[in-house]
Amino acid sequence: MKARSVLLFIALLVTILIIPRLVFAQEETPREYDPEEYISLDSSVPINAALEIINGFSQKYENKLLIDSDEHRQPIGVVVDHMHWKRALEYILRSNHLEYEEHPRHYQVLSGKTGTDDAQPEGEITSRVREIEINAVFFEADYGVISEFGIDWSTLYNGKVKVRVGSNAGSQVSQGLFSAQVVTEKFLNVTALIQALESWERGQILAKPQVRIMDGQEGKIKVGKNFFLTTRDFAGNTRYSEYESGTILTVIPQIIEEDSMTFIHLDIRAEKSDVEVGQLGVVKKITEGRTQVLALDGEETALAGLFSTQTTRVRKGIPFLKDLPWWVLGLRYLTGYDSYNSTKKELIILIKSAIVPALNDRSLAGQKPDPYLEQKRRFQEYETRFNNARPSNKTRK
Repeated sequence: MKARSVLLFIALLVTILIIPRLVFAQEETPREYDPEEYISLDSSVPINAALEIINGFSQKYENKLLIDSDEHRQPIGVVVDHMHWKRALEYILRSNHLEYEEHPRHYQVLSGKTGTDDAQPEGEITSRVREIEINAVFFEADYGVISEFGIDWSTLYNGKVKVRVGSNAGSQVSQGLFSAQVVTEKFLNVTALIQALESWERGQILAKPQVRIMDGQEGKIKVGKNFFLTTRDFAGNTRYSEYESGTILTVIPQIIEEDSMTFIHLDIRAEKSDVEVGQLGVVKKITEGRTQVLALDGEETALAGLFSTQTTRVRKGIPFLKDLPWWVLGLRYLTGYDSYNSTKKELIILIKSAIVPALNDRSLAGQKPDPYLEQKRRFQEYETRFNNARPSNKTRK
């Protein structure tokens, strides 16, 4: 009896300890990936940039290309934190309602079901929707000259701006601009003023973009470039983040009708940024301004006060000797020196907004009558006049 109990206990122990191990041994052992196959991406990285990064991993580890024919440019919208590149690919595509199809030599990104068939749009877009045309001028000038002229950009009206000239009006630049006339206050045409500053090499037009924006929608104008920063998190994973730099103008126009007056509300945000490589890494210097203004149809407004400082290095000294290499008896240090010149610049953005006729109105205004119908209408008109001019039978008798 005791022997049976002992055997039963041993069999039960073997069942508990050995059988689960056999079951787990039959399961597929998870694959251990190389740490270099893991990536991390910020949510602001565009989809095409993320797929380009993953394409490098796909070619390296599977010798397959990753092809995105549609070149999706919207942000991925999710944070990829220390994830295997293939799992990251599936995660990014799934989060953006996309799919991929595997082929022997490549992966093909496909547009999945977006789920927008039953969704209602935020605003109904019809032929009666109004548009606003934005004309902008990015002008950068020497702040010393702007201050010397006493230009007040807030007085911009009908294409003219107020200029106040003080005791420094006898300088060479002021004499060239005002034809040696000493004045205290004057309104000058903005176009002529900008051309004068450009001719004296005291300013330059960076860009003159023109864009149409639907009523209440956001429009963006950028003169610059995008750059990527490669960083590592606390776990040593590589992260790729995209940033913008340059001169960026964001405008949200809205048409407002009040009684018999129609005007435009402009929500303006301007940014001037530059990227420099410093001792601690990449530094992005930003000068930003934001304002809201009201403007009539076709009226101009100015956004000024975006300053920046440009430093240039100039080698001065005895010609030829100052430019010798350092190993030539050190003569470059005895015969020359480095001079640093700093110039303060001011960015002025001139914005002109105009209401564009609705699409339906433009279509009716440009519609031409059918030649056959127009000829038939004229024939009927002539026939009616002829019949009215003919004498009746009673009149003949």
